[in-house]
Amino acid sequence: MYRTLLSLILISAALISQGQAIDKYVRFNGKVLSQKDSSGISASIYYEKLPYYDDMGTAKSGPQGNYEFYLINGDKYNFRITLNGYLELTRELSISNANGDGSMNYDFYLEPEEEPELITLNNLIFARGSDVITESSFEELDNLVEYLDSRPSLIIQLEGHTDFAGNPEANMSLSEARVVAVKEYLVSKGVKKNRVLTKAFGGSQPLYTERTDEAKTKNRRVEVRVISR
Repeated sequence: MYRTLLSLILISAALISQGQAIDKYVRFNGKVLSQKDSSGISASIYYEKLPYYDDMGTAKSGPQGNYEFYLINGDKYNFRITLNGYLELTRELSISNANGDGSMNYDFYLEPEEEPELITLNNLIFARGSDVITESSFEELDNLVEYLDSRPSLIIQLEGHTDFAGNPEANMSLSEARVVAVKEYLVSKGVKKNRVLTKAFGGSQPLYTERTDEAKTKNRRVEVRVISR
């Protein structure tokens, strides 16, 4: 009899403990959506409990924007939602089992960034007088690859410019070789060839007409023009 009574006490204690554990956490779920058209988007979600940051983590919404993870009931959290092409979003939310079913639903809306029509690759550097891309330029080009990967319908045109000093025909050939080199780099990273057009201008479109070294450096550039979205 005593053994049976002890077993019942232990089982009851376990159930109470389990109930407390269930009550402690809330299933936090919802969607990350584009503010433009309410379509679901796959974004990174960073969260941290306030004020001591003693519970933090990361999650990622699915292709349709859905996310789900567990947070501590009754506490306040800071959320940061990021995705290339969208403005970063931060929110402070108090977590509660307001629905009474152990869950809390919340949708995050991200605002798209304004898309530029023309981008200058400021950190793209070639060996002097050649089409060889320097290693220090790879990060700039990798960022462009990431930008294109996040916008699979985007078609761009690489536009090559030199300074206007020297032989115009040689400048035209050099600007053409340089944009071709950039295209080959992008393609080597998985960008489809038909998404990248090229055009050479030589020294015919200088940004600055001064003959200083600084002006010449700024005139030597590769620009990325958006042709189609």
